[in-house]
Amino acid sequence: MNYTLKEAKIFYRKALKLAKESHWFAKIDRPYPKLAGYEPFSSAAKNLAHNLLTVEMGVSSGQLDIRNVLGDLAWNGILSAAWTLAHNEFPVWWLGKNLFAAFDESDVPRAIGDLKVLVPCGIIMLPRDKILNPENNACDWVFFQHLPKGLELPPLKLGGHTIEHAPLECDKFRWATVLREGTGYASTIELAGDELIHGDFEMVNVGFVDSNQDLNLEQQFQQRIERIVLQTLLYLQIRPDDLTPPAPAAISTKGQGFSSGKSKSERFSPLMIGQQFQPKTERATGTAHSTHATPRTHWRKGHWRRVAIGEGRQQREWRWIQPVLVNG
Repeated sequence: MNYTLKEAKIFYRKALKLAKESHWFAKIDRPYPKLAGYEPFSSAAKNLAHNLLTVEMGVSSGQLDIRNVLGDLAWNGILSAAWTLAHNEFPVWWLGKNLFAAFDESDVPRAIGDLKVLVPCGIIMLPRDKILNPENNACDWVFFQHLPKGLELPPLKLGGHTIEHAPLECDKFRWATVLREGTGYASTIELAGDELIHGDFEMVNVGFVDSNQDLNLEQQFQQRIERIVLQTLLYLQIRPDDLTPPAPAAISTKGQGFSSGKSKSERFSPLMIGQQFQPKTERATGTAHSTHATPRTHWRKGHWRRVAIGEGRQQREWRWIQPVLVNG
């Protein structure tokens, strides 16, 4: 059934409370402290637990047909993400605000088939209120997962049903997120050789019809998320050392996001990507006799490219040509 927006928000807040008390939340949550400028990690855990709990309860009670869930690519992707996090150790990375801004002003290469993902899956926490969907709801985090060719994902067991997966026919990369008010997004990208094949973007709402009907705006929003995620992973490929606890780090570094320990008396140290990163700046110069006004502050776009290295220049590695903040 469809609710009004007001009814849906009330219903969703109640559902999140139930999700926080569920075994799914206990499996996904990690004892991270709250960082200024970012949503708490527990918000991501609650949203993911809510999706698992909704399907589990709905299917068990007969109010939800598992075939409808499987037929919704976004919901399927979000459930797979939540299930993966609930049953595996995973890293959580906080993307530095300056680095995020520079990624936002850089173009992603069309060919990225040799992307090396450091870990099979994880979550990237994004600066708060920087990526908004057409309804002005924020994307605070993104789940990512590398799915190599031939991988057989473990079955999902929800509400007495077992969901099997066929072996993957080619390398894939998947991302998913759930916004604060419950709208979820997911997409799968095929990494076919040296080619990057974008899948269809999908979204799912919780109990109400989204008032936005502009699919172009929705796609632009989702493409922006994808660009940030891919560049984050490319950056870690060339700067694997740039993972540091935010200063001052007066908390335990045990686990650093990979441990599944649940002691609430022990806090994990968040790992920040690009904490010391500073954007390149440049002052626009004019001649002494110029009558033109000084150009307003703007970004000169950045991009990624592969360069030849090594003996005989037979090897290739990624280089980031950073954007430049002109008159910044």
